[in-house]
Amino acid sequence: MSSGSSVEMIRQWSRYYSRKTGVSHARGSQVKRTRCGEVWLGVPLCLALVAGGLETQPAMAQEDHVVQMDTLNVRDVLYHLGGGGGNGLALIDEVSDTPGVVLIDTKPSGWGSATLDVLGQVTDLPVRTIINTHDHVEHAGSNDEFGPDVEVIAHASVSARMVTGGLYEVGALGLPTRTVSDRHGLLEGIDRIELYYFGVGHTDGDLTVVFPGKEVAYLSDLFPMKGVPAIDREHGGSGLAFPETLDRIVSEIAGVSRVITGHGPFPTTYAGRGRRETGARRAWSGFYTWDDLTEYAGFVRIFVESIVRSYESGQAIDAALADLRLPATYSDYDMANAVVTAEAIYAELDER
Repeated sequence: MSSGSSVEMIRQWSRYYSRKTGVSHARGSQVKRTRCGEVWLGVPLCLALVAGGLETQPAMAQEDHVVQMDTLNVRDVLYHLGGGGGNGLALIDEVSDTPGVVLIDTKPSGWGSATLDVLGQVTDLPVRTIINTHDHVEHAGSNDEFGPDVEVIAHASVSARMVTGGLYEVGALGLPTRTVSDRHGLLEGIDRIELYYFGVGHTDGDLTVVFPGKEVAYLSDLFPMKGVPAIDREHGGSGLAFPETLDRIVSEIAGVSRVITGHGPFPTTYAGRGRRETGARRAWSGFYTWDDLTEYAGFVRIFVESIVRSYESGQAIDAALADLRLPATYSDYDMANAVVTAEAIYAELDER
């Protein structure tokens, strides 16, 4: 079954269900929002449209191009998009002079159709704006699949990184058409989007995306998950600068309660069906909080400072990692990137 026929199957089922019952599913339903009104679709929101069929929330092989979707709150217009090796977001702007979808990160090449299919379940509006948080393929690889009339916004360094990294050719569709060097804002009111550049970290072009009216921030690969972050030195990243960049985010942004990571687990929901425990026993299958970000920033600083001390004392990387002492708070952090990140920090120190 093609993805197009899957979409049509859902729509036919939805119309049939609405006629038969007059109501939508009580749990996991979604409003299809248009400028003219709202139509309840009696289908689960947290669905995945696959090239070749319809799948639900459990992950499939990445080559099946599964895009998972969940909403921030019931009837909100901000959606979390999982799959393709990285997280992303979509905001449905229905009230500005040029209504359309604002897509934050676009997933790898070939994923544009799957993204459009899943967005088609909640809106008929076109993608008008793309925000790339940085230049890596899992966040910017399908920019060119959303048409020539889309504005692409990214940090000032990203266009050149895309070209030198082979993601796009010079002058190609998909390169940024508007750049941000410090701060930039889009839309107004509750749908306001604010973009910040706080400094070098994962790359030299990492943007932080804040939705102040929704108390949400998306940090992409500045906060990829709870664990050791990756440092892409070829794209300007810096392990030495990473802690300072995170400290700026924590100290300069206020009013955020929910934080979306670049590669963390797909949340059970943002609309009330997710985790309910709080404090230390809280599961990691849902969204993170500002306290989680603050905790993570402390982890990155401890990790980097420990590696620097080991370098300065003449230790080899294996010894540096063996001497790493982390507080119990970080006992469950993912250390898979520890070796490569320590190597990147050592290489950066070698160049001083």
